[in-house]
Amino acid sequence: MRYKVWRSNKDKELHLLCAEGAGAFNALPTAIRHLGPWTGSKEGEVNRLRLSYRSMLAEQGFVVIYAHASKLELETVDVRVQENTECPMCKGKARVPMHRGLRDKECPRCGGRGWVKAKP
Repeated sequence: MRYKVWRSNKDKELHLLCAEGAGAFNALPTAIRHLGPWTGSKEGEVNRLRLSYRSMLAEQGFVVIYAHASKLELETVDVRVQENTECPMCKGKARVPMHRGLRDKECPRCGGRGWVKAKP
């Protein structure tokens, strides 16, 4: 299912979020429809909407948002998982030599894990 955002021409900070299609817009209450004339704006998948907008859209069939267009954040931000990298000091072995190789000890940089957190 897809959504469509409409912006009011009377008040530029008034946005209306509803399902995509002319039928969904015409099914809105007349009080909401007459807040504009409306201009089409953003659109996308409902699954990518923030939880609060998604739940209001499911319950009411529309969402009225009052926010500046630059501050309007409808979709969740993609979280990128960074993989851990091999420790450069111990080369992933979790132990480093000490006393010129006679003994070994836990790597001080990675704490004996063999990996360090990747830097963004």
